[in-house]
Amino acid sequence: MVSVPINEPERERPKRTGVELFEATPDQLPPQNLEAEEVILGGILLDPDAIGRVADVLQPEAFYLGAHREIYRTALMLHSQGKPTDLTAMGAWLADTGQLEKVGGSSRLSELVERTLSTASIDEVAKLVMDKYLRRQLIRSGNQVIRLGFDQSKPMDQVLDEAEQEIFAISQAKPSIGLTPTAEILTRTFEEIETRSLGTAVAGIPVNFYDLDAMTQGLQRADLIIVAGRPAMGKTSIVLNMAKNVAQLHNLPVCVFSLEMSKEQLTYRLLSMEVGIESGRLRTGRLHQDEWPLLGQGISNLGRLPLFIDDKPNSSVLEMRSLCRRLMAEHGRELG
Repeated sequence: MVSVPINEPERERPKRTGVELFEATPDQLPPQNLEAEEVILGGILLDPDAIGRVADVLQPEAFYLGAHREIYRTALMLHSQGKPTDLTAMGAWLADTGQLEKVGGSSRLSELVERTLSTASIDEVAKLVMDKYLRRQLIRSGNQVIRLGFDQSKPMDQVLDEAEQEIFAISQAKPSIGLTPTAEILTRTFEEIETRSLGTAVAGIPVNFYDLDAMTQGLQRADLIIVAGRPAMGKTSIVLNMAKNVAQLHNLPVCVFSLEMSKEQLTYRLLSMEVGIESGRLRTGRLHQDEWPLLGQGISNLGRLPLFIDDKPNSSVLEMRSLCRRLMAEHGRELG
């Protein structure tokens, strides 16, 4: 049985400030499912194997009640030490550490076991508890965003970046995928070694420049690569070629931030590379009759690529990161 505190008599409430007006009202409970929490805890106390099925999906903070959090935290600790998590073991450990009465006593643990009929669906119930937890996190982040809006001591760019990070962190909170058999990993590893021995693959993302890919082993994540040279040496051309090849050959989203050339100028260059027609002729429209179908096919090919251009001349690093983060969220995968 879960005890519910009795509401105190109505008394005059203090006036709220602008920030507090957005907080949840006292009669609103955050999203939670106490029955699901009880099913999980009862299953852990009933079935010694149940904790292993939810440990990588559920974290102690996901439980709404403090007593439930403490019971689950204890179960994780015992499981990590190779000890049983049954009713007797849990009760004894909680009693020895002085936590038993805080979680409701031994009668509360027995009640959890009695209410649990089966642990067959404990995996799905764990996902339900995590869903409620993420919703509470969303509410918390929403209140934090409101506070950021009222904080006028920070620059607006920093406020927007921190606000996006609050929400983005929730969308990235995904359960672990669990254990992978070594045999499966070794099979993929052998295939990669075999392919690379034939010279047809590199460790990173190839950009389709043979010598460059041989030197760099493809684009590696977390690397910063600087392309330097004198004016009119082809820096923009090679970078656009690399971007187009990654998007075209690997179907990975690619962002191009241009602080000098407009997006129209870059598009002319991309189209010129795709169809093999000088960009100056494209701008003036001086095309031969047989080049028009080629132009149409090139436009169609480029239009299907996940290639995105931003030509804002004074973009900051925070703005670039924000746009990249938004694009990742829209596509549901990492950028190329």
